[in-house]
Amino acid sequence: MRGVDLKFPRFSETEADDFIVGDLRDLATCREAVDRGFDEVYQLAADMGGAGYIFTGENDADVMYNSAQINLNMLEVCRRRNSKRIFYSSSACIYPEHIQRDANNPGLAESDAYPATPDSEYGWEKLFSERLYYSYARNHGLVVRIARYHNISDQRAPGMTGVRKPPPRCAER
Repeated sequence: MRGVDLKFPRFSETEADDFIVGDLRDLATCREAVDRGFDEVYQLAADMGGAGYIFTGENDADVMYNSAQINLNMLEVCRRRNSKRIFYSSSACIYPEHIQRDANNPGLAESDAYPATPDSEYGWEKLFSERLYYSYARNHGLVVRIARYHNISDQRAPGMTGVRKPPPRCAER
């Protein structure tokens, strides 16, 4: 297993067989990360700095550009390297804000995603990327799986309580 991140994990040793410190916005880093056909690729990377970063509006262009660039690069490299199975980590932020805030709503359903009115530019980018992954599946034969993560927390991050976030935990392993 190979992991890639901007830096080594801060809170624990990586369990990856190979770990690359690199930026997936850079196509060369993506080529290095997917240097051959892998059986499965788990794309968990995104420009996500928490609610204080995502929901202020001050970082919208960076969030959208950075995450879209990562996804465009990873999909194209996987296609060229014949890595056919790819998992994409999306977000519940793709759902309309009014549905997310409805206390009487017992849960979100696939059908709630459209008509699309995500709660932030982060949500719009995640929704765009879901469509991008499905387009690559249709046009290039990739097998795509997508999960929309909901409220997750990290007990080891400053100011946070709870359990370790699943996406970073998977990436560290």
